[in-house]
Amino acid sequence: MGGRTGGRVVGVLAVADGRLWPGISLAFGYSVPIALAAYTFGIRLGIELSVLCVILRRICAGRAYGAWWLYAGSALMLTEYLMLAVGAGALGRAVRRLERHARVLRRMSELARGLTGLEPEAALPRVVEASVRLTGADGGFVAMSTEGDWRTDQVFADGSWQAESVVWWPRALGPWEPGRWRIGTSPWSEVALRQLGARVQMAAPVSTGGQGPSMALVVFRAGSRPFERATREILALFAAHLGAALNATKQFTAAREATREKARVLAHVAHDLAAPLHVIVGTTDLLAPHVERSLVERLRRQTHLLMQMTNDLIEFSRLDAPEAWVRNRRIHVPELYQRVHELAAPLIGTKDVRVEVEVGAGAEWIQSDPEKLCQILTNLATNAVKYTPRGRVELRAARENGRVTLAVRDTGIGIPVPEQARIFDPFYRAGDGARGEPGVGLGLCVAQDLARLLGTRIVVDSADRAGSTFSLELPASEKEDRNGRDG
Repeated sequence: MGGRTGGRVVGVLAVADGRLWPGISLAFGYSVPIALAAYTFGIRLGIELSVLCVILRRICAGRAYGAWWLYAGSALMLTEYLMLAVGAGALGRAVRRLERHARVLRRMSELARGLTGLEPEAALPRVVEASVRLTGADGGFVAMSTEGDWRTDQVFADGSWQAESVVWWPRALGPWEPGRWRIGTSPWSEVALRQLGARVQMAAPVSTGGQGPSMALVVFRAGSRPFERATREILALFAAHLGAALNATKQFTAAREATREKARVLAHVAHDLAAPLHVIVGTTDLLAPHVERSLVERLRRQTHLLMQMTNDLIEFSRLDAPEAWVRNRRIHVPELYQRVHELAAPLIGTKDVRVEVEVGAGAEWIQSDPEKLCQILTNLATNAVKYTPRGRVELRAARENGRVTLAVRDTGIGIPVPEQARIFDPFYRAGDGARGEPGVGLGLCVAQDLARLLGTRIVVDSADRAGSTFSLELPASEKEDRNGRDG
Protein backbone atom coordinates (compact mmCIF):
# COMPACT_ATOMS: atom_id res chain seq x y z
CA MET A 1 0.00 0.00 0.00
CA GLY A 2 2.76 2.37 0.95
CA GLY A 3 4.64 1.66 -2.28
CA ARG A 4 1.59 2.43 -4.38
CA THR A 5 0.96 5.62 -2.42
CA GLY A 6 4.53 6.75 -2.92
CA GLY A 7 4.18 6.08 -6.62
CA ARG A 8 1.10 8.29 -6.78
CA VAL A 9 2.87 11.11 -4.98
CA VAL A 10 5.76 10.95 -7.44
CA GLY A 11 3.28 10.86 -10.32
CA VAL A 12 1.54 14.03 -9.18
CA LEU A 13 4.87 15.75 -8.66
CA ALA A 14 5.92 14.79 -12.17
CA VAL A 15 2.76 16.38 -13.60
CA ALA A 16 3.39 19.53 -11.59
CA ASP A 17 7.02 19.69 -12.66
CA GLY A 18 6.47 18.75 -16.29
CA ARG A 19 3.35 20.73 -17.13
CA LEU A 20 2.66 23.45 -14.62
CA TRP A 21 6.14 24.93 -14.12
CA PRO A 22 7.32 25.04 -17.78
CA GLY A 23 4.00 26.51 -18.93
CA ILE A 24 4.11 29.26 -16.31
CA SER A 25 7.78 30.00 -16.87
CA LEU A 26 7.42 30.21 -20.65
CA ALA A 27 4.28 32.31 -20.71
CA PHE A 28 5.21 34.56 -17.80
CA GLY A 29 8.97 34.19 -17.64
CA TYR A 30 9.40 37.76 -16.51
CA SER A 31 7.17 37.10 -13.42
CA VAL A 32 9.34 34.79 -11.29
CA PRO A 33 7.25 35.08 -8.06
CA ILE A 34 4.12 33.90 -9.85
CA ALA A 35 5.95 30.94 -11.35
CA LEU A 36 7.42 29.94 -7.98
CA ALA A 37 4.03 30.22 -6.28
CA ALA A 38 2.44 28.03 -8.93
CA TYR A 39 5.23 25.47 -8.66
CA THR A 40 4.93 25.34 -4.85
CA PHE A 41 1.20 25.04 -5.09
CA GLY A 42 1.53 22.09 -7.47
CA ILE A 43 3.82 20.23 -5.05
CA ARG A 44 1.60 20.86 -2.03
CA LEU A 45 -1.53 19.97 -3.94
CA GLY A 46 0.06 16.70 -5.05
CA ILE A 47 1.03 15.76 -1.50
CA GLU A 48 -2.41 16.57 -0.11
CA LEU A 49 -4.21 14.68 -2.85
CA SER A 50 -2.05 11.66 -2.10
CA VAL A 51 -2.81 11.92 1.64
CA LEU A 52 -6.52 12.25 0.87
CA CYS A 53 -6.34 9.15 -1.32
CA VAL A 54 -4.73 7.21 1.54
CA ILE A 55 -7.47 8.34 3.98
CA LEU A 56 -10.27 7.42 1.58
CA ARG A 57 -8.76 4.00 0.97
CA ARG A 58 -8.44 3.36 4.70
CA ILE A 59 -12.05 4.44 5.24
CA CYS A 60 -13.21 2.21 2.43
CA ALA A 61 -11.24 -0.63 4.01
CA GLY A 62 -13.02 -0.05 7.33
CA ARG A 63 -10.05 1.50 9.09
CA ALA A 64 -11.39 4.98 9.90
CA TYR A 65 -9.06 7.13 11.99
CA GLY A 66 -11.64 9.60 13.16
CA ALA A 67 -13.46 12.55 11.70
CA TRP A 68 -10.65 14.97 12.53
CA TRP A 69 -8.52 13.52 9.74
CA LEU A 70 -11.23 14.26 7.26
CA TYR A 71 -11.85 17.73 8.69
CA ALA A 72 -8.16 18.58 8.58
CA GLY A 73 -7.79 17.36 5.02
CA SER A 74 -10.86 19.31 3.90
CA ALA A 75 -9.56 22.48 5.55
CA LEU A 76 -6.24 22.09 3.80
CA MET A 77 -7.95 21.52 0.46
CA LEU A 78 -10.15 24.60 0.96
CA THR A 79 -7.05 26.66 1.77
CA GLU A 80 -5.35 25.48 -1.37
CA TYR A 81 -8.39 26.28 -3.50
CA LEU A 82 -8.39 29.80 -2.07
CA MET A 83 -4.69 30.06 -2.90
CA LEU A 84 -5.50 28.85 -6.40
CA ALA A 85 -8.09 31.60 -6.80
CA VAL A 86 -5.60 34.22 -5.62
CA GLY A 87 -2.95 32.84 -7.97
CA ALA A 88 -5.39 32.84 -10.88
CA GLY A 89 -6.14 36.50 -10.21
CA ALA A 90 -2.42 37.29 -10.19
CA LEU A 91 -1.95 35.39 -13.43
CA GLY A 92 -4.85 37.29 -14.99
CA ARG A 93 -3.30 40.58 -14.02
CA ALA A 94 0.04 39.43 -15.45
CA VAL A 95 -1.65 38.50 -18.73
CA ARG A 96 -3.28 41.92 -18.93
CA ARG A 97 0.07 43.58 -18.28
CA LEU A 98 1.64 41.50 -21.02
CA GLU A 99 -1.11 42.46 -23.44
CA ARG A 100 -0.63 46.11 -22.55
CA HIS A 101 3.13 45.86 -23.05
CA ALA A 102 2.54 44.16 -26.41
CA ARG A 103 0.27 47.01 -27.49
CA VAL A 104 2.88 49.56 -26.43
CA LEU A 105 5.60 47.73 -28.36
CA ARG A 106 3.38 47.44 -31.43
CA ARG A 107 2.56 51.16 -31.34
CA MET A 108 6.21 52.01 -30.80
CA SER A 109 7.14 49.90 -33.83
CA GLU A 110 4.54 51.64 -35.98
CA LEU A 111 5.70 54.99 -34.66
CA ALA A 112 9.34 54.20 -35.46
CA ARG A 113 8.40 53.32 -39.05
CA GLY A 114 6.53 56.59 -39.36
CA LEU A 115 9.40 58.65 -38.00
CA THR A 116 11.97 57.20 -40.41
CA GLY A 117 10.45 59.28 -43.21
CA LEU A 118 12.05 62.39 -41.70
CA GLU A 119 8.94 64.44 -42.47
CA PRO A 120 7.59 66.54 -39.57
CA GLU A 121 4.16 66.70 -41.18
CA ALA A 122 3.91 62.91 -40.86
CA ALA A 123 5.71 62.55 -37.52
CA LEU A 124 3.54 64.93 -35.46
CA PRO A 125 0.14 63.28 -36.16
CA ARG A 126 1.53 59.77 -35.65
CA VAL A 127 2.99 60.60 -32.25
CA VAL A 128 -0.18 62.34 -31.04
CA GLU A 129 -2.47 59.50 -32.19
CA ALA A 130 -0.26 56.84 -30.59
CA SER A 131 -0.06 58.84 -27.35
CA VAL A 132 -3.84 59.23 -27.13
CA ARG A 133 -4.51 55.54 -27.73
CA LEU A 134 -1.88 54.16 -25.37
CA THR A 135 -2.57 56.55 -22.49
CA GLY A 136 -6.32 56.00 -22.63
CA ALA A 137 -6.89 59.71 -23.28
CA ASP A 138 -9.83 61.26 -25.12
CA GLY A 139 -7.70 63.57 -27.22
CA GLY A 140 -4.35 65.23 -27.69
CA PHE A 141 -2.31 67.78 -29.60
CA VAL A 142 1.13 69.36 -29.90
CA ALA A 143 1.32 72.87 -28.45
CA MET A 144 3.90 75.36 -29.69
CA SER A 145 5.14 78.52 -28.05
CA THR A 146 4.17 81.56 -30.13
CA GLU A 147 4.78 85.04 -28.73
CA GLY A 148 4.42 83.87 -25.15
CA ASP A 149 1.26 81.80 -25.70
CA TRP A 150 1.24 78.04 -26.07
CA ARG A 151 -1.29 77.20 -28.75
CA THR A 152 -2.33 74.63 -31.34
CA ASP A 153 -4.45 74.70 -34.48
CA GLN A 154 -5.08 70.94 -34.77
CA VAL A 155 -6.63 68.69 -32.10
CA PHE A 156 -6.98 64.90 -32.29
CA ALA A 157 -10.22 63.84 -30.57
CA ASP A 158 -12.90 61.20 -31.12
CA GLY A 159 -10.61 59.34 -33.51
CA SER A 160 -10.12 62.19 -36.00
CA TRP A 161 -8.27 65.46 -36.46
CA GLN A 162 -10.18 68.69 -36.05
CA ALA A 163 -9.11 72.18 -37.08
CA GLU A 164 -9.50 74.08 -33.82
CA SER A 165 -7.47 77.00 -32.50
CA VAL A 166 -6.76 76.42 -28.81
CA VAL A 167 -4.67 78.57 -26.46
CA TRP A 168 -3.37 75.86 -24.17
CA TRP A 169 -1.19 78.00 -21.91
CA PRO A 170 -1.77 81.79 -22.18
CA ARG A 171 0.79 84.35 -21.10
CA ALA A 172 -1.46 85.38 -18.20
CA LEU A 173 -0.59 82.12 -16.39
CA GLY A 174 3.10 82.98 -16.44
CA PRO A 175 5.97 81.38 -18.34
CA TRP A 176 5.84 77.68 -19.11
CA GLU A 177 9.33 76.19 -19.36
CA PRO A 178 9.50 72.67 -20.82
CA GLY A 179 12.88 72.02 -19.21
CA ARG A 180 11.35 72.35 -15.73
CA TRP A 181 7.99 70.78 -16.49
CA ARG A 182 6.89 67.92 -14.35
CA ILE A 183 4.72 65.34 -16.04
CA GLY A 184 1.26 65.09 -14.51
CA THR A 185 -1.93 67.02 -14.01
CA SER A 186 -1.68 70.77 -13.67
CA PRO A 187 -3.92 73.85 -13.85
CA TRP A 188 -4.30 75.23 -17.31
CA SER A 189 -6.44 77.65 -19.26
CA GLU A 190 -10.10 77.48 -18.19
CA VAL A 191 -11.02 78.62 -21.69
CA ALA A 192 -9.17 75.67 -23.19
CA LEU A 193 -10.82 73.32 -20.68
CA ARG A 194 -14.29 74.43 -21.68
CA GLN A 195 -13.40 74.52 -25.36
CA LEU A 196 -12.15 70.92 -25.39
CA GLY A 197 -14.54 69.59 -22.76
CA ALA A 198 -11.56 68.29 -20.74
CA ARG A 199 -11.08 67.93 -17.00
CA VAL A 200 -7.69 66.21 -16.70
CA GLN A 201 -4.62 66.81 -18.81
CA MET A 202 -1.04 65.63 -18.98
CA ALA A 203 1.90 67.20 -20.81
CA ALA A 204 5.49 66.32 -21.60
CA PRO A 205 8.15 68.62 -23.09
CA VAL A 206 9.45 67.93 -26.58
CA SER A 207 13.16 68.70 -26.75
CA THR A 208 14.03 70.40 -30.02
CA GLY A 209 17.68 71.01 -29.18
CA GLY A 210 17.23 74.76 -28.94
CA GLN A 211 16.19 74.95 -32.60
CA GLY A 212 12.79 76.18 -33.66
CA PRO A 213 9.80 76.89 -31.39
CA SER A 214 9.40 75.16 -28.04
CA MET A 215 6.89 72.29 -28.10
CA ALA A 216 4.84 70.20 -25.69
CA LEU A 217 2.97 66.93 -26.23
CA VAL A 218 -0.44 67.18 -24.48
CA VAL A 219 -3.20 64.60 -23.89
CA PHE A 220 -6.48 65.12 -22.01
CA ARG A 221 -9.51 63.28 -20.64
CA ALA A 222 -13.11 64.39 -20.37
CA GLY A 223 -13.56 62.49 -17.10
CA SER A 224 -11.94 63.19 -13.76
CA ARG A 225 -9.90 59.96 -13.62
CA PRO A 226 -6.20 60.95 -13.34
CA PHE A 227 -3.52 59.55 -15.57
CA GLU A 228 -1.60 56.60 -14.14
CA ARG A 229 2.15 56.62 -13.63
CA ALA A 230 2.67 54.12 -16.45
CA THR A 231 0.83 56.38 -18.91
CA ARG A 232 2.99 59.31 -17.84
CA GLU A 233 6.09 57.31 -18.68
CA ILE A 234 4.61 56.40 -22.07
CA LEU A 235 3.89 60.05 -22.86
CA ALA A 236 7.42 61.06 -21.85
CA LEU A 237 8.82 58.32 -24.11
CA PHE A 238 6.73 59.48 -27.08
CA ALA A 239 7.77 63.10 -26.49
CA ALA A 240 11.43 62.04 -26.48
CA HIS A 241 10.98 60.13 -29.76
CA LEU A 242 9.23 63.09 -31.34
CA GLY A 243 12.02 65.45 -30.28
CA ALA A 244 14.68 63.11 -31.66
CA ALA A 245 12.81 62.78 -34.97
CA LEU A 246 12.41 66.54 -35.34
CA ASN A 247 16.09 67.13 -34.54
CA ALA A 248 17.12 64.49 -37.07
CA THR A 249 14.84 66.09 -39.66
CA LYS A 250 16.37 69.52 -39.13
CA GLN A 251 19.90 68.18 -39.32
CA PHE A 252 19.10 66.16 -42.44
CA THR A 253 17.48 69.18 -44.11
CA ALA A 254 20.44 71.40 -43.24
CA ALA A 255 22.91 68.82 -44.58
CA ARG A 256 20.90 68.40 -47.78
CA GLU A 257 20.79 72.17 -48.35
CA ALA A 258 24.53 72.43 -47.71
CA THR A 259 25.17 69.64 -50.23
CA ARG A 260 23.00 71.34 -52.83
CA GLU A 261 24.73 74.66 -52.24
CA LYS A 262 28.11 72.97 -52.63
CA ALA A 263 26.93 71.37 -55.87
CA ARG A 264 25.72 74.73 -57.19
CA VAL A 265 29.08 76.36 -56.40
CA LEU A 266 31.00 73.51 -58.04
CA ALA A 267 28.79 73.68 -61.11
CA HIS A 268 29.37 77.42 -61.52
CA VAL A 269 33.14 77.07 -61.04
CA ALA A 270 33.34 74.15 -63.47
CA HIS A 271 31.34 75.93 -66.16
CA ASP A 272 33.47 79.06 -65.74
CA LEU A 273 36.58 76.92 -66.22
CA ALA A 274 35.19 75.02 -69.18
CA ALA A 275 34.64 78.06 -71.42
CA PRO A 276 38.29 79.25 -71.60
CA LEU A 277 39.54 75.66 -71.77
CA HIS A 278 37.55 75.05 -74.94
CA VAL A 279 39.18 78.14 -76.43
CA ILE A 280 42.62 76.84 -75.43
CA VAL A 281 41.93 73.44 -77.02
CA GLY A 282 40.83 75.07 -80.28
CA THR A 283 43.85 77.37 -80.32
CA THR A 284 46.17 74.42 -79.69
CA ASP A 285 44.77 72.60 -82.71
CA LEU A 286 45.35 75.70 -84.86
CA LEU A 287 48.95 76.04 -83.63
CA ALA A 288 49.82 72.38 -84.26
CA PRO A 289 51.08 72.79 -87.89
CA HIS A 290 53.25 75.81 -87.01
CA VAL A 291 54.85 74.88 -83.66
CA GLU A 292 57.20 72.10 -82.65
CA ARG A 293 55.21 68.93 -82.17
CA SER A 294 56.55 68.09 -78.69
CA LEU A 295 55.52 71.49 -77.36
CA VAL A 296 52.05 71.17 -78.86
CA GLU A 297 51.64 67.66 -77.47
CA ARG A 298 52.66 68.81 -74.00
CA LEU A 299 50.21 71.72 -74.16
CA ARG A 300 47.48 69.48 -75.50
CA ARG A 301 48.05 66.88 -72.76
CA GLN A 302 47.83 69.44 -69.97
CA THR A 303 44.76 71.02 -71.54
CA HIS A 304 42.99 67.67 -71.74
CA LEU A 305 43.85 67.02 -68.10
CA LEU A 306 42.23 70.32 -67.15
CA MET A 307 39.22 69.46 -69.30
CA GLN A 308 38.93 66.08 -67.58
CA MET A 309 39.05 67.65 -64.11
CA THR A 310 36.49 70.24 -65.17
CA ASN A 311 34.17 67.54 -66.51
CA ASP A 312 34.54 65.64 -63.22
CA LEU A 313 33.54 68.74 -61.29
CA ILE A 314 30.52 69.27 -63.53
CA GLU A 315 29.43 65.63 -63.24
CA PHE A 316 30.02 65.60 -59.48
CA SER A 317 27.78 68.64 -59.08
CA ARG A 318 25.02 66.91 -61.05
CA LEU A 319 24.93 63.64 -59.12
CA ASP A 320 22.64 64.93 -56.33
CA ALA A 321 20.49 66.99 -58.66
CA PRO A 322 16.88 65.88 -59.28
CA GLU A 323 17.53 65.81 -63.04
CA ALA A 324 20.20 63.10 -62.68
CA TRP A 325 18.27 60.35 -64.44
CA VAL A 326 19.18 57.53 -66.80
CA ARG A 327 18.45 57.32 -70.54
CA ASN A 328 18.76 53.64 -71.45
CA ARG A 329 19.69 52.81 -75.04
CA ARG A 330 21.41 50.09 -77.04
CA ILE A 331 25.15 50.68 -77.18
CA HIS A 332 27.68 49.25 -79.64
CA VAL A 333 30.66 48.40 -77.44
CA PRO A 334 33.42 48.61 -80.12
CA GLU A 335 32.31 52.14 -81.02
CA LEU A 336 32.08 53.06 -77.34
CA TYR A 337 35.64 51.82 -76.72
CA GLN A 338 36.88 53.69 -79.79
CA ARG A 339 35.43 56.90 -78.38
CA VAL A 340 37.01 56.24 -74.97
CA HIS A 341 40.35 55.53 -76.67
CA GLU A 342 40.23 58.87 -78.50
CA LEU A 343 39.48 60.75 -75.29
CA ALA A 344 42.24 59.06 -73.29
CA ALA A 345 44.95 59.04 -75.99
CA PRO A 346 46.00 62.71 -75.62
CA LEU A 347 46.99 62.02 -72.01
CA ILE A 348 49.60 59.48 -73.10
CA GLY A 349 51.86 62.14 -74.57
CA THR A 350 55.43 60.88 -74.77
CA LYS A 351 54.94 57.98 -72.34
CA ASP A 352 55.60 54.44 -73.58
CA VAL A 353 52.00 53.33 -73.07
CA ARG A 354 49.77 51.65 -75.62
CA VAL A 355 45.99 51.22 -75.43
CA GLU A 356 44.53 47.88 -76.56
CA VAL A 357 40.87 47.06 -77.21
CA GLU A 358 39.40 43.54 -77.07
CA VAL A 359 35.66 42.80 -77.36
CA GLY A 360 34.68 39.15 -76.92
CA ALA A 361 32.04 37.27 -78.90
CA GLY A 362 28.50 38.21 -77.87
CA ALA A 363 29.68 41.29 -75.96
CA GLU A 364 29.24 43.74 -78.85
CA TRP A 365 25.91 45.15 -77.64
CA ILE A 366 24.77 46.28 -74.20
CA GLN A 367 21.85 48.22 -72.72
CA SER A 368 22.66 51.35 -70.72
CA ASP A 369 23.00 55.15 -70.78
CA PRO A 370 25.65 55.89 -73.45
CA GLU A 371 26.76 59.28 -72.10
CA LYS A 372 27.10 58.18 -68.49
CA LEU A 373 28.80 54.93 -69.46
CA CYS A 374 31.26 56.80 -71.68
CA GLN A 375 32.04 59.13 -68.77
CA ILE A 376 32.66 56.13 -66.48
CA LEU A 377 34.99 54.35 -68.90
CA THR A 378 36.81 57.57 -69.83
CA ASN A 379 37.49 58.29 -66.16
CA LEU A 380 38.79 54.75 -65.65
CA ALA A 381 40.93 54.85 -68.80
CA THR A 382 42.46 58.28 -68.10
CA ASN A 383 43.13 57.18 -64.53
CA ALA A 384 44.90 54.07 -65.86
CA VAL A 385 46.99 56.13 -68.30
CA LYS A 386 48.02 58.59 -65.57
CA TYR A 387 49.28 55.87 -63.22
CA THR A 388 50.99 53.67 -65.83
CA PRO A 389 54.50 55.03 -66.53
CA ARG A 390 55.04 52.39 -69.23
CA GLY A 391 53.19 49.32 -70.39
CA ARG A 392 49.58 48.68 -71.47
CA VAL A 393 46.07 49.90 -70.81
CA GLU A 394 43.48 47.35 -71.96
CA LEU A 395 39.80 47.96 -72.67
CA ARG A 396 38.08 44.57 -72.55
CA ALA A 397 34.51 43.26 -72.83
CA ALA A 398 33.32 39.69 -72.20
CA ARG A 399 29.85 38.16 -72.05
CA GLU A 400 28.66 35.57 -69.52
CA ASN A 401 25.13 34.51 -68.48
CA GLY A 402 23.40 37.33 -70.33
CA ARG A 403 25.60 40.06 -68.88
CA VAL A 404 28.63 41.88 -70.27
CA THR A 405 31.63 42.71 -68.11
CA LEU A 406 33.43 45.89 -69.15
CA ALA A 407 36.95 46.12 -67.75
CA VAL A 408 39.81 48.61 -67.83
CA ARG A 409 43.12 46.93 -66.98
CA ASP A 410 46.56 48.51 -66.67
CA THR A 411 50.09 47.42 -65.86
CA GLY A 412 50.81 50.48 -63.73
CA ILE A 413 51.79 51.13 -60.14
CA GLY A 414 48.75 49.40 -58.64
CA ILE A 415 46.84 50.27 -55.47
CA PRO A 416 47.81 48.99 -52.00
CA VAL A 417 45.09 46.80 -50.50
CA PRO A 418 44.56 48.98 -47.37
CA GLU A 419 43.77 51.99 -49.60
CA GLN A 420 41.32 50.26 -51.94
CA ALA A 421 38.37 50.87 -49.60
CA ARG A 422 38.82 54.65 -49.94
CA ILE A 423 39.70 55.18 -53.59
CA PHE A 424 36.05 55.93 -54.46
CA ASP A 425 35.75 58.63 -51.79
CA PRO A 426 35.53 62.20 -53.13
CA PHE A 427 38.82 64.13 -53.21
CA TYR A 428 40.82 61.09 -52.03
CA ARG A 429 44.07 60.28 -53.83
CA ALA A 430 45.78 57.00 -53.00
CA GLY A 431 49.45 56.35 -52.38
CA ASP A 432 52.66 58.20 -53.09
CA GLY A 433 52.20 57.69 -56.81
CA ALA A 434 49.32 60.16 -56.86
CA ARG A 435 51.39 63.03 -55.56
CA GLY A 436 53.18 63.64 -58.85
CA GLU A 437 50.04 63.49 -60.99
CA PRO A 438 47.58 66.36 -61.47
CA GLY A 439 43.99 65.91 -60.38
CA VAL A 440 41.42 66.68 -57.70
CA GLY A 441 40.52 63.12 -56.70
CA LEU A 442 37.03 63.05 -58.21
CA GLY A 443 37.47 60.73 -61.20
CA LEU A 444 36.82 57.40 -59.47
CA CYS A 445 34.19 58.92 -57.15
CA VAL A 446 32.20 60.24 -60.12
CA ALA A 447 32.61 56.94 -61.98
CA GLN A 448 31.28 54.90 -59.03
CA ASP A 449 28.33 57.23 -58.45
CA LEU A 450 27.42 57.10 -62.14
CA ALA A 451 27.69 53.31 -62.04
CA ARG A 452 25.17 53.23 -59.17
CA LEU A 453 22.80 55.34 -61.26
CA LEU A 454 23.09 52.66 -63.95
CA GLY A 455 22.23 49.93 -61.44
CA THR A 456 25.70 48.44 -61.13
CA ARG A 457 28.99 49.08 -59.30
CA ILE A 458 32.68 49.24 -60.13
CA VAL A 459 34.86 46.49 -58.66
CA VAL A 460 38.61 46.92 -58.26
CA ASP A 461 41.22 44.15 -58.35
CA SER A 462 44.70 45.44 -57.64
CA ALA A 463 47.89 45.08 -55.64
CA ASP A 464 50.80 47.39 -54.95
CA ARG A 465 53.14 47.56 -57.97
CA ALA A 466 51.09 44.91 -59.81
CA GLY A 467 48.64 46.88 -61.94
CA SER A 468 44.89 47.38 -61.52
CA THR A 469 41.65 46.17 -63.07
CA PHE A 470 38.40 48.11 -62.76
CA SER A 471 35.28 46.33 -64.00
CA LEU A 472 31.50 46.63 -64.03
CA GLU A 473 28.65 44.48 -65.31
CA LEU A 474 25.73 45.55 -67.51
CA PRO A 475 22.90 43.64 -69.23
CA ALA A 476 23.71 42.40 -72.71
CA SER A 477 21.60 43.29 -75.72
CA GLU A 478 21.12 41.49 -79.01
CA LYS A 479 22.34 42.88 -82.33
CA GLU A 480 20.67 46.02 -83.65
CA ASP A 481 18.63 45.68 -86.82
CA ARG A 482 19.69 47.23 -90.14
CA ASN A 483 17.63 50.39 -89.68
CA GLY A 484 20.33 51.88 -87.44
CA ARG A 485 21.86 51.61 -84.07
CA ASP A 486 22.20 53.73 -80.96
CA GLY A 487 25.25 54.69 -78.95
